[in-house]
Amino acid sequence: MNVIIRADASIHIGSGHVMRCLVLAAALKEKGHVVSFVCRTQSGNMIEFIRQHNIDVIALEEVTPLINPNNDADYLGWLQCSVEKDAIDFLSQIKKADIVITDHYAIGCEWQTIIFNKLNCRIVAIDDLNREHNADLIIDQNLWLNLEDRYSNCNGRKLLGPKYALLRPSFKNLRESSHKLKDQVIAFFGGNDLTKECFKLVKALSVCSDLPFTVIVVAGRSNPNIIELQQISKDINVNVVSYLDNFDIELRQSKYAIGASGVSNWERFCLQVPSSVVSVAENQIELSEYLSELGVIRYLGNSNETTEYTYLDELAYLKSDWFNISKTNFVEVDGLGVDYVVDEISKIKL
Repeated sequence: MNVIIRADASIHIGSGHVMRCLVLAAALKEKGHVVSFVCRTQSGNMIEFIRQHNIDVIALEEVTPLINPNNDADYLGWLQCSVEKDAIDFLSQIKKADIVITDHYAIGCEWQTIIFNKLNCRIVAIDDLNREHNADLIIDQNLWLNLEDRYSNCNGRKLLGPKYALLRPSFKNLRESSHKLKDQVIAFFGGNDLTKECFKLVKALSVCSDLPFTVIVVAGRSNPNIIELQQISKDINVNVVSYLDNFDIELRQSKYAIGASGVSNWERFCLQVPSSVVSVAENQIELSEYLSELGVIRYLGNSNETTEYTYLDELAYLKSDWFNISKTNFVEVDGLGVDYVVDEISKIKL
């Protein structure tokens, strides 16, 4: 099958949509399918990063003047143009496809209908906003209250819950292997950390002493504060890096994690690493609150309200309870989600 993935990364969107689609793209290629991305050129895009993973990318032209989203839920601002224009730009580049996969908060039923009417292809939607889609298959990897009631106005088959989390194969392998845990906390708040959670955490760490653990702060590839963060942390027991090639291994070996909600939840649960979680976008709040109610995370709140003192208090808690910290509950995530999703996509009748 010829599969086209429409997803974006930017300084506003972050990297999560593209990263999970890369996992899916690699798995589809292994099954013999032809896979390409279509991405909008904009600041913070990951077009070259995708190409470095041997996946073709068609780059849609950059929209000028640049649109700055009004808030983190201004998804049309993420798209940088109208839904109709984006669909027209897509169709100017794509003349034929068997399956089009969308993973974009600004792209839903309207866009999908335009594409279907022109290409007569099957549509797969990856989403977590519980909205209308014109799609044959809808994938929402998050755990929600009343999960089975979501997307009730959509006719397509639904794959709902963390069973379908699109994690790299290494997570399944690491989950099944034995590793000696380090007295280490790993922190990651996304690819750009617009809410400066890394900065708040490092500031808190700069006034902490005698912690029974070291800390790795993964600031993100697009974090504009990386130099300042490294400057602050140079004299304390904190390692600030923009990116870790072996992030999954370091996570597996860490006794604890601090980070953003979203897809990172399922990585941490898969490797059974207890965590303190922050909602760094409006669409993460409901999920984080529900996971907190289940008792599977420590929820630090919305990033609009967190400060260095939030992290100072959390570090004090970790210090006081460090040797009991692994005694927690987890959501079951077996790391096979991408296999389940690829199997379902392969069943779609063209």
